[in-house]
Amino acid sequence: MSGQEYLEKGPWRGDKWWVTQLNYADEVMKQLRFPSKVQFHDVTLRDGEQTPGVVLRMEEKLEIAKALDEAGVDRIEAGMPVVSEEDFQAIKKIANLGLNARIFGFSRIRKEDIDACIKADVSGVVTEGPVGYPKLKYQFSWSAEQVLENAIKAIDYAKSHGLYTIFFTVDGTRADLVFLLDLLSRLERETKVDGFAVADTFGSLTPEAARFLFSKLRERLSKPLEFHGHNDFGLATATSIAALSAGAEVVHVSVNGIGERAGNAALEEVATSLHLLYGQRTGIRLERLFQLSKTVERLTGFKPAYNKPIVGDRVFTRESGIGVAGWIKYPLGSQPYDPELVGNKPHVIVGKKSGRHSIEYKMKELGITKKISDEQLEKILQEVKRRSIEKKAPLDDKEFIEIVDAVTTLGRIVSR
Repeated sequence: MSGQEYLEKGPWRGDKWWVTQLNYADEVMKQLRFPSKVQFHDVTLRDGEQTPGVVLRMEEKLEIAKALDEAGVDRIEAGMPVVSEEDFQAIKKIANLGLNARIFGFSRIRKEDIDACIKADVSGVVTEGPVGYPKLKYQFSWSAEQVLENAIKAIDYAKSHGLYTIFFTVDGTRADLVFLLDLLSRLERETKVDGFAVADTFGSLTPEAARFLFSKLRERLSKPLEFHGHNDFGLATATSIAALSAGAEVVHVSVNGIGERAGNAALEEVATSLHLLYGQRTGIRLERLFQLSKTVERLTGFKPAYNKPIVGDRVFTRESGIGVAGWIKYPLGSQPYDPELVGNKPHVIVGKKSGRHSIEYKMKELGITKKISDEQLEKILQEVKRRSIEKKAPLDDKEFIEIVDAVTTLGRIVSR
């Protein structure tokens, strides 16, 4: 097979995507140990609502839960029912919606928290205990035996009431590694815990360290492992995937990456990356991601950056003439995947950086069928550039139509 033939065929290329073949080099692939199926545990309704300034009412939480279910998430962490009566009622209603996703509650390793989860009719609980060295020494002043004792009591109590129980290691990546491995090993031996979630609570883990950590955990533990990543250094997607490639089976995510400080690993980024960059198929319906993002944006009032990967309003927007020209000729030559794959759409704006192809495309998009000469096209282009510089922004459709009408009807630009 020639080099050209090789590049044309392979899992890096589909009808709607074309990423680098280097992802599938033997030297790369042999390092990866993904589970047979990655499970998505969404925390938008709990960790996501902890975004400063975000408040979700009961009906809004139900709407988000339904949208998450339609998008194919495996588990929904519906909240912490002990927080308030409204939170409790919202979680209970979500648990009784009959969704395909399993509904989890969140608790501290306290009986009263777990009781609230039981009464809320959830099928599982994520119960958190501090394990990070800074947390234990400077915040809780707990010994290793206190952590173990409290965790065993909570896990045994939750399991005795039929809950699928995950022990969640708060600040897990800043824990002493020997302490963490010994603690989880004892919990696995001495309780019926269903799995362990390692939290990179302050987003300080590198992808390389994530692979190292989960390789060590996998050597010592047989229970399912989960990863909960925060985005303080912009690495939450990378560390989440690294953890999954080295022993984790479940990834914790939130829509639009919302959460405390810099937020959590973004559902849309992790899912799309797994599908297109690593060839890992999940239950996530990629075509639902953009609409899901918009639903959460509308109900939380928290707007992602315009160039937010996957779901940003302008992430598939073009202005430059050369960019539009290349995209028109062969879209996958100018982008890694078709925006329709994730429910987004392409858009062309006109402004300072526009070229002739941009003008022609925008006229066609707006249904302007007037015949124009090369001279008129150039006049339109130059006036678009002039006004964009004056405005210090691209032109809207009304302004563009005004310029086209002036040039094609009057043959000149009317001063504003």
